[in-house]
Amino acid sequence: MRRILLKTAIAALACTAAASWAEDRYPARAIRFIVPASAGGPSDVVARLFAEKLGGALGQPVLVENKPGASLTLGTVLVAQAQPDGYTLLFTTSTPIVMVPFTMKKVPYDVQKDLTTVSHLGSTPLVLYVNATSPVQNVKDLVAASKAAPDKANFGSYGNGSSAHVLGEILNREAGMKMVHVPYKGVAPELQDLMAGNLMSAVADIGTAAGQVKAGKIRPIAVTGTKRSASLPDVPTFAEQGIAGMEAFSPWWAVFAPAQTPHPIVDRLSTELAKIVKSPDMQSRLLSFGIDTTGTNSAQANEITRTDMARWQAIIRDVSYINFE
Repeated sequence: MRRILLKTAIAALACTAAASWAEDRYPARAIRFIVPASAGGPSDVVARLFAEKLGGALGQPVLVENKPGASLTLGTVLVAQAQPDGYTLLFTTSTPIVMVPFTMKKVPYDVQKDLTTVSHLGSTPLVLYVNATSPVQNVKDLVAASKAAPDKANFGSYGNGSSAHVLGEILNREAGMKMVHVPYKGVAPELQDLMAGNLMSAVADIGTAAGQVKAGKIRPIAVTGTKRSASLPDVPTFAEQGIAGMEAFSPWWAVFAPAQTPHPIVDRLSTELAKIVKSPDMQSRLLSFGIDTTGTNSAQANEITRTDMARWQAIIRDVSYINFE
């Protein structure tokens, strides 16, 4: 018995020493940013900005891998089930974290049990767009157009159960419309269809659509939030146009790790990410995408995740008549 206990103790000490050694050497190889959305979309673009900066800070490359599909759960579950060693991280918007768990019947991960928030990076308002050739100039015009041509009344989003999807459905309810939801695997293909004339309207972020807006191919007609965006100062909020309940629709970006990732590794990552967010260069670049920056430690980020999950659970419950599957 003494021999067994001694062997057990030695094994435990060896494991602890090995773990400590691995943490001290972290990172010893390339890190993966798993992005659960398609290439070219806002998450992909922002992830690549951070990957470059974080790689420089840590002395190891940070590689971006796009894993779109299944309402953003495909890439999310990949990280939730990954080895908790700090080498596989999730770079995502809030959608698969605080919304999808309440819009899908079977979600292949549990946010609270399987993931830990490393850092909250920033948030951005959502925008309602129309094709630039459309006569629609505001929400009132959109309501009139949707009722005049109900067979063509639709809105695009970047996925079933996304914040863009819920926003469109609430807009339907508040404005008395019946626009049909058309989901896409990301913002880029959604905007392509809007420009091609296949959508009457589309809900997307500011940054990804900035080039198309500047080129005069699409037109923003309303923004979420309590005030106008500094990036689109001439575009009124939904509230200004008589549509209530849109203030909360500002998706955020964050980095997540598997739940059992050692605290020293999580702390190292959150410290470096916060430095990157607060650097003047990154502040300027993110603001050009319409992103209001934050940059938090892990404890603060996890609290934001918990609070937002509760808020979105209530919002989704309020629109339980919608089929998100």
